[in-house]
Amino acid sequence: MRKTHSSTLPHLWVSGFNPVREVLLTGRVEVLEMIVARSDQRVRELLELGALRGIAPRQETRDGLSALVGHAHHQGVALRMREYPYAALEALLEKPAEEREPLVILDCLQDPQNLGAMLRSACFLGARGVIVPRDRSARVTSTVIRIAAGATAYLPVIQVNNLARALEQLKECGLWIFGLDAQAGQTIYDADLTVPLGLVVGNEQKGLRPLVARACDTVVRIPEHGPLQSLNAATSGAIALAEVQRRRLMGK
Repeated sequence: MRKTHSSTLPHLWVSGFNPVREVLLTGRVEVLEMIVARSDQRVRELLELGALRGIAPRQETRDGLSALVGHAHHQGVALRMREYPYAALEALLEKPAEEREPLVILDCLQDPQNLGAMLRSACFLGARGVIVPRDRSARVTSTVIRIAAGATAYLPVIQVNNLARALEQLKECGLWIFGLDAQAGQTIYDADLTVPLGLVVGNEQKGLRPLVARACDTVVRIPEHGPLQSLNAATSGAIALAEVQRRRLMGK
């Protein structure tokens, strides 16, 4: 069996044609290695993008690539990268007002699939960034990047030590903080969503932590119209963010 030195190197993988393409196009992430296990026009396009960044590809079998990335859904191409480059909150707050909101704030989402789905929806729905706490929260891993389907190449993910303090900083910069809470008296359809805002989505099981809920300017709920009393956290965030953008389009 051929030995590989990859066990001593970082193991953050991006795989699949579209996610790899987005990483190569944006250039936000340092790519250590590009591995291909197919040869066709789609891959040749990626090889050209990689060449522009000075990335020489390495050939591998499909089974070999599956063993490296940990799954078989790689479409024959993958990038190995250093640890995901989280953005700084200060860099976001220094941007013009119209470029720093709406924001999505995730209060201890712990399921990587939820995080990946939320990043994908947030990117699609025009969020300017996603804030996550450093502790008790899923990190941006290869699984999250795969599920986000290219969103991590465009959407800044900001990791903070103290989420409640970060919310206070956002409020000091003029943002209104709206928390999603299934028990809130006000529905999201009755709230003024045209103000500059950050939308807080709680943990999958426990919702918003009390300290985070108190830091919100208001809490709102998505009203149920069926027998189930709750939604998946990522789904709730996507519905709420879609309503934010719908309301703003109506205002225009």
